[in-house]
Amino acid sequence: MYNMIDNSALMPAYRPDELVDLEPCEPGGKPMTPDWAKSLIMMEVHLETATPEGTFEAGIRVLDHCAKLGVNCIWLTPIYEKGEGGNGYGNCGPHTVEPALTGVGDPDEGWRVVKRFVDEAHRRNIRILLDIITWGTISAAPLCREHPDWYKGEAWGGKAFDWSNSEFVDWYVSVAIDNIIKTGADGYRCDCEPIYTGYKVFNRVREGCLARGRKILVMAEDGCDRADCFDMEQDGVLWYKDWSRGDQYKTPKRFYLDELDIVDSVKSGVGIGSAKHQSGDTGGQYRFYTYCVSNHDFQYSITNRNRLVMGYQAIFAPFIPLWYFGGEFNMRAERQVIYFVPVDWSKLNDAENARFFEDIKRYIRIRRSYPEIFEYWPEDHRRANICHVEAGTGLCAYARYAGGRAIIVVPNPLGYAIDTTVAIPCSELGITGDVRLTDLLTGDAIRTDGRSFGAHIEGEAIGVYLAE
Repeated sequence: MYNMIDNSALMPAYRPDELVDLEPCEPGGKPMTPDWAKSLIMMEVHLETATPEGTFEAGIRVLDHCAKLGVNCIWLTPIYEKGEGGNGYGNCGPHTVEPALTGVGDPDEGWRVVKRFVDEAHRRNIRILLDIITWGTISAAPLCREHPDWYKGEAWGGKAFDWSNSEFVDWYVSVAIDNIIKTGADGYRCDCEPIYTGYKVFNRVREGCLARGRKILVMAEDGCDRADCFDMEQDGVLWYKDWSRGDQYKTPKRFYLDELDIVDSVKSGVGIGSAKHQSGDTGGQYRFYTYCVSNHDFQYSITNRNRLVMGYQAIFAPFIPLWYFGGEFNMRAERQVIYFVPVDWSKLNDAENARFFEDIKRYIRIRRSYPEIFEYWPEDHRRANICHVEAGTGLCAYARYAGGRAIIVVPNPLGYAIDTTVAIPCSELGITGDVRLTDLLTGDAIRTDGRSFGAHIEGEAIGVYLAE
């Protein structure tokens, strides 16, 4: 069952930067975001725990897995030398690389190992984002002894960088640019940003890469303005009215299953973007937002073979889906930070986990098969192609649409199967004349009178239908 669906042939082709266009990521903004952002399905991978070997070489297995799944962007957790007492997010600095990951002691050869991994990813049409740390380094880092004036105070149990030191800032920007150039990586996820550096530092990194022919994507960890710097933030959907990022990582909420109407949220921006924007009623005003199902900081899993969590909220919704590796086959964190949990590949031998994995691949296959619908990104996200569908299931059904065709997503949040009637809002969907309806999960034609149809949906599952 694990090998039933292979989405690798549907992956958008990797294109070198000279063939990539830059586009605005906010209304009236300057072109800065690579056009391939529109096709992203993203997974976070901690190479040290992703395979038993925990190396770049063994990580080729992860690339093959992602290609088959249809995931075309990997956010790699920090690859820098951990040093004494470091864990990756605490490390010896962005100019170093972890020998245990590369399998070599020489740093120059280590960076060449990283490049070979990135090249292998590109051959599979997968983009790579490196994770870069801005708060500082571990106290034992040689950089602390070599340049004590580059530090000021403490942070996260280590020494904090002094971002007021222009010499240090110039060095850091140069290293960040050089790492992109020598590895071929496609951009950065910026840890703790924009809290430590604001916007000028990674604006310089972006512009420096562009001057050397590289068109990169830059994702902040925290909610942010775009400010000619960031293309998106890690947690695009998070309702700050009564929740924080820390709360989400300790006891995650399923925002569109338990808290918010997904269509109303998209159209109003409620629950989307930074806390500042949400409090000012300007949430959701930019172009690209993620729906982060899980990441390395999560201490409790909400995926848990739940098709609504993965499909309804993320894969079919007008967001860039993002989750931590293994969620697609029921890897879990139970009251421990998932970053430290080894990925258990044997879970794919379980029939229910394998069935869930096949369904996630099936959902991604649908998303990849209709790019005109799922890769539509207006500069103002609140104008996304989504509308309500009446289905009477107790949870908002919705449709995504373009060019006289629509994908209708009908959720059943109940623990048992239901039969329901689904209305087809033809005028909103731009569908005229006779309506043809197909169940995209089975391939079966569905009878319809042109205004509605009957749907049978299993418990805690979704129905997905093409209307044209």
